[in-house]
Amino acid sequence: MTRSFRVLGFVVLTIVSLALIAQSRPSDSSKADGLSLARAYMKGMETGQLDDLNKLFLPDGKSNILENASNEGSWEHYRDHHLKPEMEATSNFRVSVTEETETRFGSTILVRQVGTFSMEVKEELRKYRMAVTYLIVDHSGKPKIAHIHWSSRPERKKP
Repeated sequence: MTRSFRVLGFVVLTIVSLALIAQSRPSDSSKADGLSLARAYMKGMETGQLDDLNKLFLPDGKSNILENASNEGSWEHYRDHHLKPEMEATSNFRVSVTEETETRFGSTILVRQVGTFSMEVKEELRKYRMAVTYLIVDHSGKPKIAHIHWSSRPERKKP
């Protein structure tokens, strides 16, 4: 192989490599902080503003919610058949996140939050430990929650 073919091969390989790297990088809009989206979700849970929460999810039933060992379906189904009735039956929902991490896979973000939450049910305060995992994807240039897995257990009462 002549020197000019080797140089040409190197140039072509470099251009292809740079193109592949550019494709795997998140777009400017997906560089949004996944932790901010997860925190906005928790804030919406505390305030009970379901309209604000709607804006965080993939639209048209494209998201999925798992809670403990149950498939709750799309965000819309979970919101209407589980979350809304639960919010109407409880008050003073509060969250305390003690650990959170964000891991990026190209334009996809995995967020994990661990902590506690509490709520009042008929004036009885109930406390739970929680672990929540979010899968956040780029949707038309904006980060959206595609999947949440929420796991919780009642806090043990101290002897």
